[in-house]
Parts: sequence; C-alpha cells; structure tokens
Amino acid sequence: MAIEKNTIGMVNKCKLGVEQISAECSVNLDEQVSKLLSYCVYPIVENIEVLMGEVNVVGKLAVKLVYMTTENQILCRDTTCDFSSKYSNNSIDPSNKVNVCSKLIDANAVVLSENNIKITSVIELQYTLIKQEDLSVLCGGDETLCLSSTEMKVTSLACCENQDFEEEINVQLKEKFEKIISVDSDIIIKDTLQGVNFVSITGEIITKIMLLSDSETGKITTLTNNETFKRELEATGVNQESQIDISLQVRKDLMKYEVVEQDGASILKLNIPSKVEIYAYDQSYVSCTEDIYSLTNNIEIVTESFKRLNFGELEYFESKIEGSLTLSETQPRVDKILAISSPYVLSTNSYIKEGEVFVEGVAYTNVIYLNDEEMTTNSIQVEVPFTISEKTSNKEGCEIEVNQIIDDVDVIVKRGRELYFDAKIKANVKCYTEETDAVITDIAIGEDLPERDCAIEIYFGKEGDKLWDIAKSLNISLDVLKEQNVTAPDILENNTNLTIYYQKNK
Repeated sequence: MAIEKNTIGMVNKCKLGVEQISAECSVNLDEQVSKLLSYCVYPIVENIEVLMGEVNVVGKLAVKLVYMTTENQILCRDTTCDFSSKYSNNSIDPSNKVNVCSKLIDANAVVLSENNIKITSVIELQYTLIKQEDLSVLCGGDETLCLSSTEMKVTSLACCENQDFEEEINVQLKEKFEKIISVDSDIIIKDTLQGVNFVSITGEIITKIMLLSDSETGKITTLTNNETFKRELEATGVNQESQIDISLQVRKDLMKYEVVEQDGASILKLNIPSKVEIYAYDQSYVSCTEDIYSLTNNIEIVTESFKRLNFGELEYFESKIEGSLTLSETQPRVDKILAISSPYVLSTNSYIKEGEVFVEGVAYTNVIYLNDEEMTTNSIQVEVPFTISEKTSNKEGCEIEVNQIIDDVDVIVKRGRELYFDAKIKANVKCYTEETDAVITDIAIGEDLPERDCAIEIYFGKEGDKLWDIAKSLNISLDVLKEQNVTAPDILENNTNLTIYYQKNK
C-alpha cells in the first residue's frame, strides 16, 4: 500500500516570554549642577543574535537630562549608555527569527556630586518568536486507498526587513531666543499600504523644543511641531495581498539638529533617524487529505495539529486624557510654570471587549516651575494613569500590540498647589490571532479486512447521510457506490435504500 506526501511551509508567531533587566550609567558633566529638573530614558534595541537555545540582545539607553547649574543656567545633556541581556529558551534555534520589543518600566536619577548624575533604570524586554516550519501532509495513494481532498489555508513568511531611514524637518523659530535647551521627537504610524516589493507608511512626527528666551528673567519657551511624513520602503517578497506587521522607532541617540539663519528667520534643521521593522505574511491554499480509508485493510489515521496566523488591519486612533496632582506641603508652591519637559507614555495593558479596544497606561511629564517666595526654580513629575478606548474590527482574544505617543500636553496650576494635566494620546493597534487546525499526515496499516459473505447488500440510508461516509462504512469506493446508485445525490435528501453488488472474491 503506497501513500504520497507533500511538504508545506507555514509560519508561527508566538510570545516567548518577558524579562526585566536593570541598567545603570553615570553621566559626568562639565558644569556644576545645583538641581536636576527633569530626566527621561528611552531604551533602543540595536542588535539581536539568535543562537541555539538563547538570544543575545545589545542596546542603548538614550538619556535626556535637564538641569540647573550653580550659575543658574538651565542646560540639557543628551547621552547614551549600553545595556545587554542573554535570554534562554529551549525552543529557539538559529533558523528562527526573534523580535525583541523594549519598554521602560522605571527610571531614577540622582545627583551624586556637583558634576555627576547617576541614572538607574528597569527595562522590559518582550521576546516574540517567528518560526517557519515544514509540515508533511498526506496527499495521495495507490488504488487501494480512497481519499477525500480539501483546500487548506496556510500562512507563510514572505518578507522580513530591518531598515533605517531619516526624515529631515525644518521648523521656523518665530520668537527670539538665546539658545536651544532641548529637542526631542516621537513618531507614530497612521496607515500602511503594500504593493509589489514595497511597503508605504504614513504617519506623524511630533517634535518638542525647549528654548531659553531670556537668561536674565529665566524665561523659557516651549514649542511643538507636528509633521506628516510618507515613506515608501523596499520590501522584496511583498505583494498587494500580503498581511503587514510593521513597527517604527526614532533613534533618539542619533538625532541631530542645527539652527541656521534664512531670509532673516531662524530655522531649526532636524535630522530624525528611525528604525523600521517589516514582517510580511502571505496566505495561500494547498490541497491536502481531509479523510481516507482503505479497501483492503483496517487503517489508523495519524493527524497533527498546527496553528494558522491571521492578522488584522493596523488601526489608528486619538483620545484625550486628563488628571491632576496636589503638591505636598513640603514642596515649594507653583507661582509660574516655565516649561513642560520630556513627556512620555507607557502602555501597561490592552484588551478587546464588546467591539472596543481598551488601552491602559501611564502618562508622565516633568513640570519646571518658579517659586516666587524662595526665588527658586523647581520641578515635579506629573504621573497620570489612563484608560482609553476605540471601536475595533478585531475580535476578543487576539494578541494586541500597541504603539503610542503623547501630544498637546498642557499643565495649569490653581492656588499654587493643584496641577491639572491634559493631553492627547495617539496610538496604533495591531492584532493577530492563531487558529488551531489539524491535518492528516500519515496512516498506520492494520489487519486485512475480512472477506465478504454476501454478493449483494441493501443499505438503508437516512436523510442527510453523505455518500462518502456510506462508502467508507462499507469499504467500497465512492465511484462504485455512485455507479450502482446513479440517482443518489452526494447528500441524501430523503431516506433512501442503496443497493451494493460485491465481487465474488470479496
């Protein structure tokens, strides 16, 4: 008894696990520090090495410090420090692709001496395995086997691209200023479009600029620039029907800017490098055996389960958030807000319920302010938990990946001790599901079927019975059953008696 098999390729995507690592760095400054006003830490994964049973990750922390010197100057220092991790998991081998997403969980900065600041942070690394697998399926056999075939949908990896690109932005600085204190940019994808060997992404870059307007009065001006971008990226293997999974991150450690004078105006020229990861998946149909039986032997069907990936469309939405903070009696009251520094947002949870996607997180911003009584410049971090939601076409139970940035941040003060915060969250949501299915991969051949003791048999078919199931139960071919009962449909519409004539030797 001969059988035929076919090998089909399919891809799985699954979360390997999450780990938290600690990173520490020390920043030496040229100036003497009297007070740290704000700090922010951005983790960036630079390199991923996949080995047998482990993944080595190397990255950088982009650190932004805003501080006051002993000469009452407000300055900013951008610096970086390295981090690394070795993650072990027995299911990893070098043929796999592993995606590592980094997220800041906690950070703390302490002034150790007049010109040294120590930053400690906790980073969460989430590991996702993209694994291409081959599955051997039964697809044919000799004349002693009867097979019922079907078309099975499978998902395969069409493209995996890691690219860097740069956006150049010009911002006109209309107000007079003495110097730029800090510049920071964030990026969000709003839509994607794919074609033959390319992916087009559109989105928004939000840049926050802090300027020193007047050193004598300590006046600070903050500007926000919103810029739409569109970029077409080469992606070999992608087609119009591909399902796209894409992520984008600003390389804050490589950002550059300069101020030039042009037609009597000051222009801030920004160079914003970004890292993009593109995964594209194709779905196709392959022929495989749905059911099988033998005309000569008892057989046992061997099946194997597999998971089929399905991706939802990227969904973009915006939502307002708000919160408040009351200063303690030990903190200097707020008489004037000078600047809102380094706002950022962390996602803590996401889920889908009753047709809506819910995103939970915490928004952070540092408020730099004046206290008239003590004639001091102070700062405080505002922390606002939030939950936002939007209608979605994705289903409950899917795996959700959220990217979000914060915009339109505003803080006002009442009675010197109550701070009111409002902002806009801009988020995109990607979802994928895994459907479990099974396919016949082999058969185990048992004993010969017993010889028949009759030459003719009447089968009492019932309404709804399938001719395939009847032929299988009688161990005859479907073609023979149809030839001997030419008026019988594939699915019986009424109770029907079927007549079967057997050969003398069986």
